[in-house]
Amino acid sequence: MLNSEGITHMLDLVKPLNHLEILRSHLSAYAQAFDSAAGEELSFVNEHGEQQCWFFKEGFFDIWRENNDIHVELLAAPVLLSLSGDPIPSPLHYKLVTKTQCVGFRLPVQLAMDVIEKQGLWKSFCHWQTYQMRWFEWRDAQFIGTSTYAQIRSTLLTMASWDAEVRSQIGVISYIQTHTHISRSVIAEMLSALRKGNYIEMQKGKLVAVHKLPLNY
Repeated sequence: MLNSEGITHMLDLVKPLNHLEILRSHLSAYAQAFDSAAGEELSFVNEHGEQQCWFFKEGFFDIWRENNDIHVELLAAPVLLSLSGDPIPSPLHYKLVTKTQCVGFRLPVQLAMDVIEKQGLWKSFCHWQTYQMRWFEWRDAQFIGTSTYAQIRSTLLTMASWDAEVRSQIGVISYIQTHTHISRSVIAEMLSALRKGNYIEMQKGKLVAVHKLPLNY
C-alpha cells in the first residue's frame, strides 16, 4: 500500500558548468574529436593502450561497470569523464554506450593531466571532480541497503529529469530492471499502483511525467 506522507527530493547538485567550460576550452586543442551514432560502445582505453578521458558536448550515454556488468547511470552532456585513470588509476573498469548521437572529444588522461598542470587548471579540475564524487555518492545512497520501492522511486525521479525525447525512447520497466536488477513482475506491480494513484503518467510503456511520489509503498 502506498503511503503518501512526506516527500523527499533528489540531492540538489548543480553541475559546475563554468569550470567544465574552462576545462573544455583548454583541453580541446589537444584532443581528437568524435561524432558517434546511438548504440556505439566507447572505451576508456585507446588504440595505444592509454587510459583516456571523454568530453561529451552533446548527447546522452550509459555508463556500465564491466567487472560485474552493472548499469551505473544514463548521463547527459555536457560531461567530462575519465573514470579509469585520473589522477589515481581505478581497479574497476567502465565502458560507455551512446544512447543518442554524441559529439565531443577524447584525449589520453596523462595528456589531460599535463595540460591541467601547465595551464594551472587545478581549481576547475577539483570543482568538477568534487561534483562527480558527490553525484556518485548520492547515487550509491539511493541504491545500497535501500528497499525495492526506494530504488524504483529514485530511478523514476532520475528518469523524470531527462528530456522528453529521451524518455520517449526508453521503456520504464526495462530501464529500472537494468538499473536495479529488481524482477520485472515486482516493478510492474509497483508502477501499476503508482499509475492508479496518479503519481506517475505512462504511455506505451514510456514515462510521460512524475508527480509527487510517496515515500513508502
